[in-house]
Amino acid sequence: MTTEPRGQDTAKPAGGRQGATLVLAGTLTIMAGATVAPAIPGIRESFADAANVDLLARMITTTHALAIVLFSPLAGLFVERVGRKRALVIGMLAFALGGSSGSYLPDLPSILVGRAVLGIGVSLIMTSSMAMIADLYEGDDRRKLLGRQAAAGSFGGVVLLLGGGALAGLDWRVVFLIYLLGGALAVPALMFLPGGRQAAAPREAGADTGPAGRKVPGGIVAALLAMMLGQIAFYSVPVQVPFLVEGHFGAASVVSGGVLAVQTLTTGLVAMRFAFFRRLAGEYSLAALAFLAIGLGYVVLALAPGITVLVLALLVMGTGLGLLMPNLNNWVLAEAPAAVRARYAGLLTTALFLGQFLAPLVTQPIVGSLGIQPTFGVIAAGAVLVAAVYHLGGRRAARAGAGAPGRPAGPSQTGPSQAEPRQDEPSQGVPRQDEPNSHATEGTSRT
Repeated sequence: MTTEPRGQDTAKPAGGRQGATLVLAGTLTIMAGATVAPAIPGIRESFADAANVDLLARMITTTHALAIVLFSPLAGLFVERVGRKRALVIGMLAFALGGSSGSYLPDLPSILVGRAVLGIGVSLIMTSSMAMIADLYEGDDRRKLLGRQAAAGSFGGVVLLLGGGALAGLDWRVVFLIYLLGGALAVPALMFLPGGRQAAAPREAGADTGPAGRKVPGGIVAALLAMMLGQIAFYSVPVQVPFLVEGHFGAASVVSGGVLAVQTLTTGLVAMRFAFFRRLAGEYSLAALAFLAIGLGYVVLALAPGITVLVLALLVMGTGLGLLMPNLNNWVLAEAPAAVRARYAGLLTTALFLGQFLAPLVTQPIVGSLGIQPTFGVIAAGAVLVAAVYHLGGRRAARAGAGAPGRPAGPSQTGPSQAEPRQDEPSQGVPRQDEPNSHATEGTSRT
């Protein structure tokens, strides 16, 4: 069963310029909050006479995330209606307009409105780019591109944090001009990405193919939940570690930035090798391994007596996050029916930013009661528990797949994935509907 995109040249495989454009599009989502963080003190000083200035200034780094959470479920429907490429370009223009508005808007409330427009742009960019990756790539090529996109986001986050800090030293309004890069990236998107609207895929009788249906595939539910929990764990580090470094260990703020950069760089390096790790294990196994690494990292954070041990903990956590993010993206794209793939990409975006939004709300009450390092111990216990749940879920999925008609039992669930494309099949181009659902094939042989 195949799905032919309308208005798209299906004879041409996805090329390098297309892949580079989609990877760069993924970095824009990292820019949303990280870029302006160093400018917050200058913004507060500039509007010192405004009412509620402390709250409004800090909301500049969170308003876009709330807009993304609220809009992303609708973004998938919008992408399906207007087409992947058009929605991506609209998102890039909204990103540039809303993001750069802080350089000229006169007061904090209007700047916050601009940040909401930025969030809508991020929703469209992430949803449409993920759907387009699924349309143009499959198998190992898709996994490689998702790994590169996650790595580019990590490396870009380090550069943007440093660049934002340098520009904030000149003038806080200059920082917002970085968002014009979104508008510049719309040019290669128009030039290199295929147009057209994804056609509706044939559907089996009685099957539910979309989030609006009565049943969402269990693997997608597992991936969405893992995305939200993983982001809560991830964002608890930048929210709490600087207070530990500067308050408990007496280090300078520049040390906090360097410590966080270690985790970010590790995440990027591991994500670049995602396709290799995915050949060794299936989605459930990689999710379990990722949460186990995150849990172990938090154990070390809870016991760390100084900066050196802290860095070792973040190396372990960065490894887990580098496995988790591309794995969850690939998991959803592989299982989502082609006709409603953009809707599931929108739900994935919602889960990601909901986790970011919830991180301080979940952890701060525990910090207030127990302290920072004991809170890390609580998070560690939660992460290890999540790892155990996904390990057991993978074994259950493997048994269900082995018992399916016409599907023999295969090697253990933690063994190499059997969902790789055969050598005589094309690895790029128009996606196929016969790609097996990975949660049901993990640990089984491909017939």
